[in-house]
Amino acid sequence: MADTADSALFRLMDLPNELIKLVCSHADLSVYDLMALRRTCKLTREFSSDEFARRCFHSITVLMARSSFRAFIELSQHPHFGPFVKWINFSPISASAEGLRVLPSATRPLAHETHPVFEGVVDAFVLGAQSLDIMRTYRNRYREEAQLKTDGSAEQMLNVAFKAFAERKQKICLAFNDEELNIVGAQHLLSNLHFAQCTVWYLERKETIARTIRAAFKQGCTIDRIELCETTRQDARNISACCTDGIEQELTSLCSQLDALDIDICHQDTETTVRSAKRMVSAAPSLKSLDIYEIGDYNNANQVHIPGILKCVASKSLRRIHLGNFQISTSDLASFLARDNLPRLKELCLEGICDHVEGTFCQEYSSCIIGEKGDVQTELAKILKDGFPKRVEEIQDQVDGPVETQVDGQVETQVDGQVETQVDGQAETQVNEEVEDQSMMIDGTEGHQTNSGE
Repeated sequence: MADTADSALFRLMDLPNELIKLVCSHADLSVYDLMALRRTCKLTREFSSDEFARRCFHSITVLMARSSFRAFIELSQHPHFGPFVKWINFSPISASAEGLRVLPSATRPLAHETHPVFEGVVDAFVLGAQSLDIMRTYRNRYREEAQLKTDGSAEQMLNVAFKAFAERKQKICLAFNDEELNIVGAQHLLSNLHFAQCTVWYLERKETIARTIRAAFKQGCTIDRIELCETTRQDARNISACCTDGIEQELTSLCSQLDALDIDICHQDTETTVRSAKRMVSAAPSLKSLDIYEIGDYNNANQVHIPGILKCVASKSLRRIHLGNFQISTSDLASFLARDNLPRLKELCLEGICDHVEGTFCQEYSSCIIGEKGDVQTELAKILKDGFPKRVEEIQDQVDGPVETQVDGQVETQVDGQVETQVDGQAETQVNEEVEDQSMMIDGTEGHQTNSGE
Protein backbone atom coordinates (compact mmCIF):
# COMPACT_ATOMS: atom_id res chain seq x y z
CA MET A 1 0.00 0.00 0.00
CA ALA A 2 1.07 3.57 -0.63
CA ASP A 3 1.39 6.25 2.02
CA THR A 4 -1.79 7.48 3.65
CA ALA A 5 -3.53 10.69 2.64
CA ASP A 6 -2.04 12.41 5.68
CA SER A 7 1.49 12.12 4.33
CA ALA A 8 1.03 11.96 0.56
CA LEU A 9 -1.55 12.67 -2.12
CA PHE A 10 -3.90 9.69 -2.18
CA ARG A 11 -4.49 8.24 -5.63
CA LEU A 12 -7.18 5.91 -6.89
CA MET A 13 -4.53 3.56 -8.24
CA ASP A 14 -3.12 3.09 -4.72
CA LEU A 15 -6.20 1.10 -3.79
CA PRO A 16 -6.07 -2.71 -3.77
CA ASN A 17 -6.70 -4.25 -7.18
CA GLU A 18 -10.02 -5.68 -6.01
CA LEU A 19 -11.36 -2.23 -5.17
CA ILE A 20 -10.00 -0.69 -8.37
CA LYS A 21 -11.82 -3.38 -10.34
CA LEU A 22 -15.07 -2.62 -8.51
CA VAL A 23 -14.76 1.11 -9.09
CA CYS A 24 -13.96 0.73 -12.79
CA SER A 25 -16.45 -2.00 -13.65
CA HIS A 26 -19.49 -1.31 -11.47
CA ALA A 27 -22.42 -0.78 -13.84
CA ASP A 28 -24.19 1.76 -11.66
CA LEU A 29 -21.14 3.89 -10.90
CA SER A 30 -20.98 7.02 -13.05
CA VAL A 31 -18.77 10.05 -13.35
CA TYR A 32 -21.26 11.88 -11.14
CA ASP A 33 -20.60 9.47 -8.28
CA LEU A 34 -16.88 10.21 -8.54
CA MET A 35 -17.61 13.94 -8.66
CA ALA A 36 -19.77 13.61 -5.54
CA LEU A 37 -16.91 11.80 -3.80
CA ARG A 38 -14.53 14.63 -4.63
CA ARG A 39 -17.04 17.20 -3.41
CA THR A 40 -17.65 15.59 -0.03
CA CYS A 41 -14.34 13.94 0.87
CA LYS A 42 -12.32 16.54 2.76
CA LEU A 43 -9.09 14.61 2.16
CA THR A 44 -9.41 15.19 -1.59
CA ARG A 45 -11.01 18.65 -1.73
CA GLU A 46 -7.77 20.58 -1.45
CA PHE A 47 -6.30 18.72 -4.43
CA SER A 48 -9.21 19.48 -6.76
CA SER A 49 -8.38 21.39 -9.92
CA ASP A 50 -9.77 24.79 -10.88
CA GLU A 51 -11.65 23.15 -13.76
CA PHE A 52 -13.36 20.75 -11.36
CA ALA A 53 -14.34 23.64 -9.07
CA ARG A 54 -15.66 25.64 -12.01
CA ARG A 55 -17.75 22.75 -13.37
CA CYS A 56 -19.22 21.79 -10.02
CA PHE A 57 -19.83 25.10 -8.30
CA HIS A 58 -20.30 27.81 -10.95
CA SER A 59 -24.10 27.38 -10.67
CA ILE A 60 -25.77 26.05 -7.52
CA THR A 61 -29.23 25.86 -5.97
CA VAL A 62 -29.92 26.53 -2.29
CA LEU A 63 -33.09 25.17 -0.69
CA MET A 64 -34.82 26.97 2.17
CA ALA A 65 -33.71 24.15 4.49
CA ARG A 66 -31.11 24.11 7.26
CA SER A 67 -28.82 21.45 5.77
CA SER A 68 -28.73 23.25 2.43
CA PHE A 69 -27.95 26.56 4.17
CA ARG A 70 -25.10 24.93 6.09
CA ALA A 71 -23.59 23.55 2.89
CA PHE A 72 -24.00 26.98 1.27
CA ILE A 73 -22.10 28.60 4.16
CA GLU A 74 -19.30 26.04 3.95
CA LEU A 75 -19.06 26.47 0.19
CA SER A 76 -19.03 30.28 0.36
CA GLN A 77 -16.22 30.20 2.94
CA HIS A 78 -14.15 27.56 1.14
CA PRO A 79 -10.88 29.17 -0.02
CA HIS A 80 -10.74 27.14 -3.24
CA PHE A 81 -14.36 26.44 -4.22
CA GLY A 82 -16.00 29.65 -2.97
CA PRO A 83 -14.47 32.03 -5.56
CA PHE A 84 -15.86 29.90 -8.40
CA VAL A 85 -19.50 30.37 -7.35
CA LYS A 86 -21.14 32.81 -9.77
CA TRP A 87 -24.84 31.91 -10.05
CA ILE A 88 -26.90 31.14 -6.94
CA ASN A 89 -30.51 30.04 -7.26
CA PHE A 90 -32.66 30.30 -4.15
CA SER A 91 -35.52 27.91 -4.79
CA PRO A 92 -38.95 29.35 -3.92
CA ILE A 93 -40.37 25.82 -3.82
CA SER A 94 -41.25 24.24 -0.48
CA ALA A 95 -42.86 21.03 0.71
CA SER A 96 -46.35 21.36 2.16
CA ALA A 97 -48.78 19.69 4.53
CA GLU A 98 -51.06 19.29 1.52
CA GLY A 99 -48.28 17.41 -0.22
CA LEU A 100 -47.95 15.02 2.72
CA ARG A 101 -51.61 14.07 2.27
CA VAL A 102 -51.62 13.55 -1.50
CA LEU A 103 -48.10 12.24 -2.03
CA PRO A 104 -48.76 8.50 -1.45
CA SER A 105 -51.26 8.37 -4.32
CA ALA A 106 -49.16 10.70 -6.47
CA THR A 107 -45.96 8.68 -6.13
CA ARG A 108 -45.53 6.77 -9.36
CA PRO A 109 -41.84 5.92 -9.94
CA LEU A 110 -40.52 5.27 -13.43
CA ALA A 111 -41.14 1.86 -14.93
CA HIS A 112 -38.08 -0.22 -15.79
CA GLU A 113 -37.28 -3.48 -17.52
CA THR A 114 -37.04 -6.64 -15.40
CA HIS A 115 -36.08 -10.20 -16.23
CA PRO A 116 -39.27 -12.26 -16.85
CA VAL A 117 -38.41 -14.65 -14.01
CA PHE A 118 -38.50 -11.83 -11.47
CA GLU A 119 -41.25 -9.79 -13.07
CA GLY A 120 -43.90 -8.80 -10.58
CA VAL A 121 -42.01 -9.72 -7.43
CA VAL A 122 -38.95 -7.55 -8.05
CA ASP A 123 -41.00 -4.74 -9.58
CA ALA A 124 -43.25 -4.53 -6.56
CA PHE A 125 -40.27 -4.52 -4.22
CA VAL A 126 -38.27 -1.92 -6.15
CA LEU A 127 -41.21 0.39 -6.84
CA GLY A 128 -42.31 0.11 -3.24
CA ALA A 129 -38.82 1.01 -2.05
CA GLN A 130 -38.72 3.98 -4.41
CA SER A 131 -42.07 5.23 -3.12
CA LEU A 132 -40.91 4.93 0.48
CA ASP A 133 -37.71 6.79 -0.33
CA ILE A 134 -39.67 9.61 -1.98
CA MET A 135 -41.95 9.88 1.05
CA ARG A 136 -39.01 9.82 3.48
CA THR A 137 -37.03 12.53 1.67
CA TYR A 138 -40.17 14.65 1.18
CA ARG A 139 -40.90 14.51 4.93
CA ASN A 140 -37.29 15.43 5.66
CA ARG A 141 -37.61 18.49 3.47
CA TYR A 142 -40.94 19.50 4.98
CA ARG A 143 -39.54 19.29 8.53
CA GLU A 144 -36.37 21.24 7.75
CA GLU A 145 -38.21 24.00 5.90
CA ALA A 146 -40.82 24.29 8.66
CA GLN A 147 -38.10 24.49 11.32
CA LEU A 148 -36.31 27.26 9.43
CA LYS A 149 -39.53 29.28 9.25
CA THR A 150 -40.28 28.98 12.96
CA ASP A 151 -36.83 29.56 14.48
CA GLY A 152 -36.04 32.62 12.34
CA SER A 153 -32.47 31.52 11.61
CA ALA A 154 -32.70 31.66 7.80
CA GLU A 155 -31.59 35.26 7.42
CA GLN A 156 -28.83 34.84 9.98
CA MET A 157 -27.38 31.89 8.03
CA LEU A 158 -27.69 33.77 4.75
CA ASN A 159 -25.79 36.68 6.31
CA VAL A 160 -22.90 34.37 7.19
CA ALA A 161 -22.71 33.00 3.64
CA PHE A 162 -23.03 36.37 1.89
CA LYS A 163 -20.38 37.89 4.16
CA ALA A 164 -17.77 35.60 2.57
CA PHE A 165 -18.73 36.71 -0.95
CA ALA A 166 -18.70 40.38 0.09
CA GLU A 167 -15.26 40.13 1.69
CA ARG A 168 -13.87 38.78 -1.58
CA LYS A 169 -15.76 41.49 -3.51
CA GLN A 170 -17.08 38.64 -5.62
CA LYS A 171 -19.71 39.34 -8.28
CA ILE A 172 -22.65 36.96 -8.08
CA CYS A 173 -26.03 36.42 -9.71
CA LEU A 174 -29.14 35.97 -7.57
CA ALA A 175 -31.79 33.76 -9.16
CA PHE A 176 -35.25 32.80 -7.94
CA ASN A 177 -36.24 29.87 -10.12
CA ASP A 178 -38.38 26.80 -9.47
CA GLU A 179 -35.86 24.64 -11.33
CA GLU A 180 -33.55 23.04 -8.78
CA LEU A 181 -30.28 22.23 -10.53
CA ASN A 182 -27.14 21.23 -8.64
CA ILE A 183 -28.58 21.48 -5.13
CA VAL A 184 -26.09 21.89 -2.29
CA GLY A 185 -26.34 19.95 0.98
CA ALA A 186 -29.52 18.03 0.28
CA GLN A 187 -28.81 14.34 -0.32
CA HIS A 188 -31.52 13.43 2.20
CA LEU A 189 -34.06 15.98 0.87
CA LEU A 190 -36.36 15.39 -2.10
CA SER A 191 -35.73 17.75 -5.00
CA ASN A 192 -38.70 19.23 -6.87
CA LEU A 193 -39.71 16.02 -8.62
CA HIS A 194 -42.73 16.43 -10.90
CA PHE A 195 -46.02 14.88 -9.77
CA ALA A 196 -48.31 15.57 -12.75
CA GLN A 197 -51.24 17.74 -11.62
CA CYS A 198 -51.29 16.77 -7.94
CA THR A 199 -50.52 19.78 -5.74
CA VAL A 200 -47.43 18.66 -3.85
CA TRP A 201 -45.30 21.80 -3.75
CA TYR A 202 -45.87 25.41 -2.71
CA LEU A 203 -44.26 28.42 -4.40
CA GLU A 204 -43.35 31.05 -1.80
CA ARG A 205 -41.58 33.74 -3.78
CA LYS A 206 -42.19 36.75 -1.54
CA GLU A 207 -40.58 35.28 1.57
CA THR A 208 -37.68 33.73 -0.36
CA ILE A 209 -36.89 36.95 -2.24
CA ALA A 210 -37.17 39.12 0.89
CA ARG A 211 -34.83 36.95 2.98
CA THR A 212 -32.20 36.81 0.26
CA ILE A 213 -32.27 40.47 -0.79
CA ARG A 214 -32.09 41.72 2.81
CA ALA A 215 -29.10 39.51 3.62
CA ALA A 216 -27.21 40.36 0.41
CA PHE A 217 -27.80 44.08 1.00
CA LYS A 218 -26.80 43.93 4.66
CA GLN A 219 -23.47 42.29 3.84
CA GLY A 220 -22.71 44.67 0.96
CA CYS A 221 -22.64 42.02 -1.77
CA THR A 222 -21.92 42.87 -5.39
CA ILE A 223 -24.88 41.62 -7.45
CA ASP A 224 -24.49 41.92 -11.21
CA ARG A 225 -27.55 39.92 -12.28
CA ILE A 226 -31.02 39.07 -10.96
CA GLU A 227 -33.29 36.40 -12.47
CA LEU A 228 -36.97 35.90 -11.66
CA CYS A 229 -38.23 32.84 -13.54
CA GLU A 230 -40.73 30.02 -13.31
CA THR A 231 -41.54 26.90 -15.33
CA THR A 232 -45.36 26.97 -14.87
CA ARG A 233 -45.45 23.50 -13.35
CA GLN A 234 -48.85 21.95 -12.61
CA ASP A 235 -47.96 20.34 -9.28
CA ALA A 236 -47.14 23.59 -7.45
CA ARG A 237 -49.49 26.12 -5.89
CA ASN A 238 -48.57 29.81 -5.92
CA ILE A 239 -48.76 30.97 -2.32
CA SER A 240 -47.27 34.41 -2.95
CA ALA A 241 -46.52 36.51 -6.00
CA CYS A 242 -43.20 37.95 -7.13
CA CYS A 243 -43.52 40.65 -4.48
CA THR A 244 -40.77 43.05 -3.39
CA ASP A 245 -42.91 45.30 -1.20
CA GLY A 246 -41.19 46.08 2.08
CA ILE A 247 -37.64 45.69 0.73
CA GLU A 248 -37.64 48.74 -1.56
CA GLN A 249 -34.48 50.29 -0.12
CA GLU A 250 -32.47 47.06 -0.18
CA LEU A 251 -33.63 46.14 -3.69
CA THR A 252 -32.93 49.60 -5.10
CA SER A 253 -29.39 49.51 -3.73
CA LEU A 254 -28.64 46.08 -5.24
CA CYS A 255 -30.26 46.95 -8.58
CA SER A 256 -27.99 49.98 -8.95
CA GLN A 257 -25.16 47.48 -9.58
CA LEU A 258 -27.01 45.31 -12.11
CA ASP A 259 -25.63 44.44 -15.53
CA ALA A 260 -28.46 42.03 -16.39
CA LEU A 261 -32.10 41.42 -15.45
CA ASP A 262 -34.29 38.46 -16.50
CA ILE A 263 -38.03 38.29 -15.77
CA ASP A 264 -40.31 35.41 -16.79
CA ILE A 265 -43.21 35.08 -14.35
CA CYS A 266 -46.73 33.83 -15.08
CA HIS A 267 -48.30 34.37 -11.65
CA GLN A 268 -51.87 35.63 -11.90
CA ASP A 269 -51.15 38.53 -9.55
CA THR A 270 -49.83 40.54 -12.49
CA GLU A 271 -50.05 43.88 -10.69
CA THR A 272 -47.58 42.76 -8.02
CA THR A 273 -45.11 41.30 -10.52
CA VAL A 274 -45.25 44.43 -12.67
CA ARG A 275 -44.72 46.65 -9.64
CA SER A 276 -41.57 44.68 -8.79
CA ALA A 277 -40.36 44.81 -12.40
CA LYS A 278 -40.81 48.59 -12.57
CA ARG A 279 -38.98 48.97 -9.29
CA MET A 280 -35.98 47.02 -10.58
CA VAL A 281 -35.61 48.49 -14.09
CA SER A 282 -35.95 52.04 -12.79
CA ALA A 283 -33.17 51.44 -10.23
CA ALA A 284 -30.69 49.92 -12.71
CA PRO A 285 -29.02 52.80 -14.63
CA SER A 286 -26.12 50.62 -15.83
CA LEU A 287 -28.20 47.72 -17.12
CA LYS A 288 -26.65 46.10 -20.21
CA SER A 289 -28.95 43.10 -20.74
CA LEU A 290 -32.74 43.03 -20.36
CA ASP A 291 -34.92 39.93 -20.79
CA ILE A 292 -38.68 40.26 -20.28
CA TYR A 293 -40.53 37.17 -21.36
CA GLU A 294 -44.18 36.68 -20.45
CA ILE A 295 -45.58 38.42 -17.40
CA GLY A 296 -48.98 37.23 -16.22
CA ASP A 297 -51.84 36.44 -18.59
CA TYR A 298 -50.97 36.83 -22.28
CA ASN A 299 -54.30 38.02 -23.63
CA ASN A 300 -55.66 40.35 -20.98
CA ALA A 301 -52.96 41.89 -18.82
CA ASN A 302 -49.99 42.96 -20.85
CA GLN A 303 -51.35 45.61 -23.18
CA VAL A 304 -51.22 48.06 -20.29
CA HIS A 305 -48.45 46.70 -18.08
CA ILE A 306 -45.60 45.95 -20.48
CA PRO A 307 -45.41 49.48 -21.96
CA GLY A 308 -45.38 50.77 -18.39
CA ILE A 309 -42.37 48.59 -17.52
CA LEU A 310 -40.47 49.64 -20.65
CA LYS A 311 -41.09 53.32 -19.90
CA CYS A 312 -39.44 52.83 -16.50
CA VAL A 313 -36.20 51.41 -17.93
CA ALA A 314 -33.50 53.81 -16.72
CA SER A 315 -30.50 52.41 -18.57
CA LYS A 316 -29.23 54.16 -21.70
CA SER A 317 -26.47 51.60 -22.29
CA LEU A 318 -28.44 48.47 -23.15
CA ARG A 319 -26.45 46.10 -25.36
CA ARG A 320 -28.83 43.16 -25.38
CA ILE A 321 -32.64 43.20 -25.39
CA HIS A 322 -34.84 40.10 -25.47
CA LEU A 323 -38.61 40.67 -25.38
CA GLY A 324 -41.12 37.93 -25.89
CA ASN A 325 -44.61 36.51 -25.60
CA PHE A 326 -46.78 39.47 -24.70
CA GLN A 327 -49.09 41.98 -26.35
CA ILE A 328 -47.95 45.53 -27.01
CA SER A 329 -48.83 48.09 -29.64
CA THR A 330 -46.32 48.77 -32.40
CA SER A 331 -46.16 52.43 -31.40
CA ASP A 332 -45.34 51.63 -27.75
CA LEU A 333 -42.64 49.13 -28.74
CA ALA A 334 -41.15 51.49 -31.32
CA SER A 335 -41.17 54.30 -28.76
CA PHE A 336 -39.08 52.21 -26.37
CA LEU A 337 -36.61 51.05 -29.02
CA ALA A 338 -36.21 54.54 -30.49
CA ARG A 339 -35.55 56.16 -27.13
CA ASP A 340 -31.96 57.37 -26.76
CA ASN A 341 -31.27 55.59 -30.08
CA LEU A 342 -29.79 52.68 -28.07
CA PRO A 343 -26.28 53.45 -29.37
CA ARG A 344 -24.66 50.41 -27.73
CA LEU A 345 -27.23 47.83 -28.78
CA LYS A 346 -25.58 44.66 -30.11
CA GLU A 347 -28.42 42.14 -29.98
CA LEU A 348 -32.18 42.52 -30.33
CA CYS A 349 -34.62 39.61 -30.11
CA LEU A 350 -38.39 40.00 -30.44
CA GLU A 351 -40.36 36.80 -30.11
CA GLY A 352 -44.14 36.57 -30.20
CA ILE A 353 -44.71 40.31 -29.77
CA CYS A 354 -48.38 40.72 -30.62
CA ASP A 355 -49.83 44.06 -31.69
CA HIS A 356 -53.23 42.71 -32.75
CA VAL A 357 -55.34 44.14 -29.95
CA GLU A 358 -58.85 43.78 -31.38
CA GLY A 359 -59.51 40.29 -30.03
CA THR A 360 -58.33 37.84 -27.42
CA PHE A 361 -56.62 35.56 -29.96
CA CYS A 362 -53.19 36.58 -31.20
CA GLN A 363 -53.46 36.69 -34.99
CA GLU A 364 -50.33 38.62 -35.89
CA TYR A 365 -47.09 38.74 -34.00
CA SER A 366 -43.61 40.05 -34.60
CA SER A 367 -40.57 37.83 -34.48
CA CYS A 368 -37.06 38.91 -35.36
CA ILE A 369 -33.51 38.46 -34.15
CA ILE A 370 -30.69 40.88 -34.86
CA GLY A 371 -27.36 39.56 -33.65
CA GLU A 372 -23.69 40.30 -33.72
CA LYS A 373 -23.33 39.46 -37.42
CA GLY A 374 -25.68 42.16 -38.68
CA ASP A 375 -25.57 45.93 -38.53
CA VAL A 376 -27.84 46.36 -35.54
CA GLN A 377 -28.31 50.11 -35.87
CA THR A 378 -29.21 49.83 -39.57
CA GLU A 379 -31.67 47.01 -38.95
CA LEU A 380 -33.18 48.82 -35.99
CA ALA A 381 -33.68 51.96 -38.06
CA LYS A 382 -35.36 49.88 -40.77
CA ILE A 383 -37.70 48.26 -38.26
CA LEU A 384 -38.64 51.60 -36.76
CA LYS A 385 -39.35 52.99 -40.22
CA ASP A 386 -41.10 50.06 -41.93
CA GLY A 387 -42.56 48.21 -38.97
CA PHE A 388 -41.92 44.76 -37.58
CA PRO A 389 -41.83 41.51 -39.59
CA LYS A 390 -44.99 39.47 -39.27
CA ARG A 391 -45.84 35.82 -39.03
CA VAL A 392 -49.55 35.41 -39.76
CA GLU A 393 -51.66 32.64 -38.25
CA GLU A 394 -55.29 32.03 -39.11
CA ILE A 395 -56.94 31.06 -35.83
CA GLN A 396 -60.25 29.19 -36.07
CA ASP A 397 -63.04 29.99 -33.64
CA GLN A 398 -63.76 26.30 -33.05
CA VAL A 399 -61.46 24.74 -30.45
CA ASP A 400 -61.49 21.38 -32.21
CA GLY A 401 -61.42 22.81 -35.72
CA PRO A 402 -58.44 22.81 -38.06
CA VAL A 403 -55.74 25.45 -37.58
CA GLU A 404 -53.80 26.56 -40.64
CA THR A 405 -50.41 28.24 -40.33
CA GLN A 406 -48.61 29.73 -43.30
CA VAL A 407 -44.85 30.21 -42.93
CA ASP A 408 -42.49 30.70 -45.88
CA GLY A 409 -44.90 29.28 -48.42
CA GLN A 410 -45.70 26.12 -46.42
CA VAL A 411 -49.19 25.48 -45.08
CA GLU A 412 -49.66 23.40 -41.95
CA THR A 413 -53.12 22.14 -40.92
CA GLN A 414 -53.60 20.68 -37.46
CA VAL A 415 -56.66 18.51 -36.74
CA ASP A 416 -57.10 16.31 -33.64
CA GLY A 417 -53.40 16.12 -32.83
CA GLN A 418 -52.26 15.51 -36.43
CA VAL A 419 -50.26 18.02 -38.42
CA GLU A 420 -50.54 17.97 -42.19
CA THR A 421 -47.90 19.97 -44.04
CA GLN A 422 -48.41 20.95 -47.68
CA VAL A 423 -45.39 21.92 -49.76
CA ASP A 424 -45.87 22.41 -53.52
CA GLY A 425 -49.14 20.51 -53.48
CA GLN A 426 -47.77 17.47 -51.63
CA ALA A 427 -49.05 16.62 -48.18
CA GLU A 428 -47.19 15.07 -45.30
CA THR A 429 -48.90 14.01 -42.06
CA GLN A 430 -47.26 13.98 -38.67
CA VAL A 431 -48.91 12.67 -35.50
CA ASN A 432 -48.16 14.68 -32.41
CA GLU A 433 -47.67 12.52 -29.36
CA GLU A 434 -47.37 13.77 -25.85
CA VAL A 435 -44.66 11.99 -23.92
CA GLU A 436 -44.56 12.28 -20.17
CA ASP A 437 -40.99 12.67 -18.97
CA GLN A 438 -40.62 12.17 -15.25
CA SER A 439 -36.83 12.05 -15.16
CA MET A 440 -34.96 14.69 -13.18
CA MET A 441 -32.54 17.05 -14.88
CA ILE A 442 -29.52 17.83 -12.72
CA ASP A 443 -26.39 19.44 -14.17
CA GLY A 444 -27.91 18.96 -17.64
CA THR A 445 -28.05 15.16 -17.31
CA GLU A 446 -31.14 12.99 -16.97
CA GLY A 447 -31.40 10.49 -14.19
CA HIS A 448 -28.55 11.78 -12.03
CA GLN A 449 -28.76 13.94 -8.94
CA THR A 450 -25.54 15.60 -7.86
CA ASN A 451 -26.15 17.24 -4.52
CA SER A 452 -23.31 18.75 -2.49
CA GLY A 453 -22.66 19.02 1.18
CA GLU A 454 -21.85 16.85 4.17
